Amino acid sequence: MAPKIQMHKGDTLRLDVTLTNNGEPFVPTDEQVVFAVGYGHGSPPLFTSLVVEGVAQITHDQTKGLSAGIYCYDLRVYDADKKLVATPLFGEFVLLEVVNGEL
Repeated sequence: MAPKIQMHKGDTLRLDVTLTNNGEPFVPTDEQVVFAVGYGHGSPPLFTSLVVEGVAQITHDQTKGLSAGIYCYDLRVYDADKKLVATPLFGEFVLLEVVNGEL
């Protein structure tokens, strides 16, 4: 079961990403790994974050304008030609409301 990711809207979040291939660590060479959040299958992502050196950064600007609620996330691997190779992880992305949005 994929982990549920929770964060407050307008915050920042650092996600450590570790992938394996047949039980061995997967270190991208020509591939790109992309974390994306959206409404679900068939809809374009609301935002994406390129995984760099095993880290996906979600910034304040990516979530501050979204409504609190449950979204979907996935992690995709693209080859050098930007063709989808694999979607090794997907799950729920829960965006929580903030108490004081004025800060």
